[in-house]
Formats: sequence, structure tokens, C-alpha cells
Amino acid sequence: MWKLIRPGLLRAKPTFARKFTSPASFSRVTATIAATSLFLGGSLILNDASNSSLAGVSVDSSIDAFPLELNNKDIISSKYELVASGVRSVTFVGFKVYGAGIYVQADDHKKLTTILDEYSKLNKGRTVEQLLNDKELSQEIIDDISQKISYAIKITPVRNTDYGHLRDGLTKSLLACPLTKTMREEVGNGVEQLRNIFQGFKGSVPKNDTLWLVAEKDTVTVLHEGTKAKKVEKMGTITEPTMKRVLLVSYLSCVKPLSKPLQENFVSHVSTEP
Repeated sequence: MWKLIRPGLLRAKPTFARKFTSPASFSRVTATIAATSLFLGGSLILNDASNSSLAGVSVDSSIDAFPLELNNKDIISSKYELVASGVRSVTFVGFKVYGAGIYVQADDHKKLTTILDEYSKLNKGRTVEQLLNDKELSQEIIDDISQKISYAIKITPVRNTDYGHLRDGLTKSLLACPLTKTMREEVGNGVEQLRNIFQGFKGSVPKNDTLWLVAEKDTVTVLHEGTKAKKVEKMGTITEPTMKRVLLVSYLSCVKPLSKPLQENFVSHVSTEP
């Protein structure tokens, strides 16, 4: 289970839910934590069932909080855990496009830590944070991780959009990924498969809906989750293996990441894990 109030900024252990001598003392502690979180630019999301446990992470005020754990069997086959979140913005004015989250299969979380530890040992004297912010090594490390774990990317628009814009944005981002230069033909095949998947889907996609990209084994499955309809629809599956690699590198490598806040949040999370 995650131990955070806002990704990359504050971490609170589950033992935070200690006994309070009175309702007033609980309120004072909660108010202090909330004020600190807001000062740092985030939000404290509390579970309705218990004010002492965290339920999600506020990525942007216009969309629902991202859950810390993903258990929806219509989307994934086993439990996944949130390891990074942030907002994707474009143009120099910082036009917000969507909130993004990276989830790692719970069984692979330890594997992720092991991979990072191995790179740290190979580069003595350098921390995980330094390695992930090294433009020469970052892409190599994330590419290695992408081939050894299962992960899911949550893309939630912060304003109303449509399938065409989502398709064009994804294909443009994948083709612009630095890793693509080393395997243009393979990525080109994968992008063509992605475009074919979107051909059967027309019309609008309301803000707060989610496009899921679930990368397991050598495939990437694309799904649409409707918030109001509470329905998950499988759109199709990309079978080109390189797409699983390019996707994660596009978001988590320090070289031209699609969301700098998300990349920084990932580095912060894995750098502070025990």
C-alpha cells in the first residue's frame, strides 16, 4: 500500500491513524496535514469510510482523484499500484491536456526496486535519483524496466475531447520518443496498429473518462472507461512488442518526458522507497 499524501512530496505511514484523545484533537491534526499539503501545491484525499486512511491522489481539480490501488478486473488481471502521477501539458503556456498515472503490477513492485538497485550498484557512488535524471542512462534504465514488469497507464482528460484527438496525441508522442529513432520500423508498425484500433471509435470523450493502456507481456491493450456510465470497453490490443517499451520511456525517461511532473514524481517515489 502506498504511503503518501501527495506524490513525491509527503509520505505518511499507515500508523498515522493513531488514537486521538478527542474529536477536536483529530481535527487539529488533519487540518495541519491538509494545510501543509495545500501549501505544497497538492490536495489531501481522504477515504469517506475512514478519515484516517488515504484513498487517492489529486492530480488535477477538474478530474477525480486517482486511486492508489487498481483492482478492477475489467481493466487488469491482478492488483496494480500507483507509482507516479502528474499532468500532461502542451505549448509554452502550459495548456493542460490530461492527468496521467503509472500503475505497476503489485507482484512486480519488488522487481522494479531490484532493477534500480542493480543499476545503482553498477554505478557506484550514484543514487537512484541521480541515475534516473541522467540523460545518458535514464532511457536505458526505463527501457530495461519496461521489458521486465507489467504496467498500466491511466490517461484522464481534464476537458472534453474526442477519440480523434486522443489517437493523434498518442501517435505523435510515440513517434517523437527518442527511443523510436533506434527502431523506426517496429514502432511504425505499432503506431499503425494503434490507429487501426481507434478507427472503430468515433465521437466525444468527456473529461474525467479514462483511456487505459495496459502493458502485459509483449502486448498493450487499449480500453476506455466511462465515468458516468461506469462501463469499461476494450478497444483493442497492440501486439508489436516495442510499443510496451516506447510507452514507458515516453513518460518516465528524463529525456523529453510527456509529463515532467509525472517523471519527477516517479523519481521521488522510487528514490525514497526503503
